[in-house]
Amino acid sequence: MSSDKLGSKKRGGLSGGNPLSLLHECFACGVIVVGARKRIVACTAEAAEHLHRDAAKLLDAPLSSLPAPLARLIQETARSGKAILNREIPLGQATALRASILPVKTREQVEIVIVLNSLTSTPVFEQNLRRLDRLAGLGTLSASMAHEIKNGMVAIKTFVDLLAQKGQDTELTEVVGRELVRINAIVTQMLRFAAPSRAAFTTVRVHDVLDHSLRLVQHQVNGKLISLQRHYQAEPDTVRGDDAQLQQVFMNLLLNALEAMGTNGVLTVKTETVKGERSERQLRINIQDTGVGIAPENLEHLFEPFFTTKQNGTGLGLAISQRIALEHHGLIHVHSDPGKGSRFSLSLPAFAAA
Repeated sequence: MSSDKLGSKKRGGLSGGNPLSLLHECFACGVIVVGARKRIVACTAEAAEHLHRDAAKLLDAPLSSLPAPLARLIQETARSGKAILNREIPLGQATALRASILPVKTREQVEIVIVLNSLTSTPVFEQNLRRLDRLAGLGTLSASMAHEIKNGMVAIKTFVDLLAQKGQDTELTEVVGRELVRINAIVTQMLRFAAPSRAAFTTVRVHDVLDHSLRLVQHQVNGKLISLQRHYQAEPDTVRGDDAQLQQVFMNLLLNALEAMGTNGVLTVKTETVKGERSERQLRINIQDTGVGIAPENLEHLFEPFFTTKQNGTGLGLAISQRIALEHHGLIHVHSDPGKGSRFSLSLPAFAAA
């Protein structure tokens, strides 16, 4: 089975891990106001969606335009003047609403306010609340983690600098030194999707960043006897971006690909220049493996924070990668055939350096 998913367009669940969109999903409810003439004087889009009606057509409509069980409860509240709270309203076809109906007295009349929530969204509501709580906790935790990691890195950097001065394995020392700088940038803005910092955009040669990232995973490639295929076809290979952040994306995608494969697999890294939806030039980086693939039911959740199928995974790598891609005016797509492998494609606006 083949599937293409766009990480940033979700139907339910998290919307890219944005806390504001999480709150919207948690607390969005439908509201209807019925006036003294027992006609609908206000109706939100959410209420119309819950009722499978057109919001414009509900305005000034009689109670008979609402589902009969709901209309009866509104009439009951209008007669008694007493609120009805959290009453379940069956709508048929295994769907239901929870309604609270409240009389509100104004200077001239009594209006009825109806608050609707979908019962089918309750699991999503509870799940998103738990995720919001975890996001808040991680904000505090990441600050303390960043502080401790920075302290430990001071000693490591001092040691690397001494090796560089002595001229011992200069090439390896340069690699380690560059990685220390990158790690320092990462911990400085730990869990960037919670409190993103402004990226420092420069002209970046994507092939150079890819080569450096591949060098860092060369040990894992050799250890698993994996065949590495590079097809650098993008011309030019320049984009506007933050090279450290783009390397973070490449490393996440490369390590995921290596983890998905056993021995004797094939890792393919390909770049190409393509036309976007608006005919603009884009540079596309494809990272493809011959691993186990991704189950179709997991594809739409891949870029949600904390979603993981790994036993010891955090579920943050792809969420952070997608956030970085979006900040670079790009996007990550995934295509997977279970049992055959996966391809992650990062598309970025192409930039011709002067």
